[in-house]
Amino acid sequence: MFTVGLLAEAACAIGCLIILITWMRDRSTRSYSWWILGFLLSGLGVILAAQRQTLPQLSAIGVPGFFALFGAGALWCGLRVFDQRPLPASALLPPLIWAVGLPFAYPSYALRQIDYNLAIGTMTLLIGLDLWRSSSRELSPRLCIALICLFETVVSYSQAIAIFVMRDEIGQGPLRGWLTFAPFQSAVAMVAIVVLGILMIGERSERRLRDLAMKDQLTGVLNRRGFFEASAARLAKLSGKSCEIAIALFDIDYFKAINDKHGHPAGDEVIAEFARRAARAIRQGDIFGRIGGEEFALLLPDATINDARLVVDRVRATFSDAPILHGNIEIMATASAGISIAHARDIVLDRLMSAADSALYAAKKAGRNRTSILHPVTPTDRDAAPIVRSSS
Repeated sequence: MFTVGLLAEAACAIGCLIILITWMRDRSTRSYSWWILGFLLSGLGVILAAQRQTLPQLSAIGVPGFFALFGAGALWCGLRVFDQRPLPASALLPPLIWAVGLPFAYPSYALRQIDYNLAIGTMTLLIGLDLWRSSSRELSPRLCIALICLFETVVSYSQAIAIFVMRDEIGQGPLRGWLTFAPFQSAVAMVAIVVLGILMIGERSERRLRDLAMKDQLTGVLNRRGFFEASAARLAKLSGKSCEIAIALFDIDYFKAINDKHGHPAGDEVIAEFARRAARAIRQGDIFGRIGGEEFALLLPDATINDARLVVDRVRATFSDAPILHGNIEIMATASAGISIAHARDIVLDRLMSAADSALYAAKKAGRNRTSILHPVTPTDRDAAPIVRSSS
């Protein structure tokens, strides 16, 4: 039991140390505080359980269990905060089971074991189900932690049932071996959870760095790389389906004149405001990004030509209808747009972008502050002439 306790203490100490170092580098994440608290409480529970011979009887029996249960609850709270979800009120249920059962179980070692196993089994069940529901079902640290917790639930409940059935033989035979094995596998599970938790934090950090690499710093929308990657992924899902897909390119009219007249900070504000207003005007599921300078792109999956024109004109109207405030200056600006549309089965992203760019050029050539639509030549209709239509 000493080796088992040492293993569990080492896991808690290592987990606490790694989370503490991570928290010192990034103090914006509140989940780290919960995890540090959870590992500290769990570690104290293990230490007190190992020293129970030197503690007053009541403290030796009840306190280590409370530390272990509240430690597990704190770790669960950290996972919920990590996912930006509310704290689970049900985390108080397992300590309540332990507290209510303890006065009745106090005289009997077997009953205390049953009470604790029911409490800790309920805690791991709640955590496991919560992580299972929030996982993508793909093999990941989150799913592995969920499976470990559910396995711990089976072990704890099985142990409680076995003790109840064979409580008169608790110190001998198969039950003795079971009681020796259970703490060891729990300690191994704690080590595994620490490792998987660290991997989960690493995944989140990697995802954040990837998101930063895909976002435009000025506007917060996708940058050129992010737009093309997101669009390519969406088109791959729609490839071969019977629907139409449109791409629209936007360009802020006379942007150089705005920069020259009001300065670059004002120009940046115009670009940022276009992105904000456009993001409010597009449909849910559309992909929007800044692809360079004052130019933006919008992918409209499953959109007819009328759907695309309606969304694009709404973006343009939202941008031009109200002045943009920069300090005490009010700036009125407009935007031109070009739309290209094709069937999903014929989609080639570069070809669609090129057609939208030609339509945008036509809109600017026709006087700006308007939308032009160009149907690209498809692989099945290579000799057809493109059709350009404009609407101001």
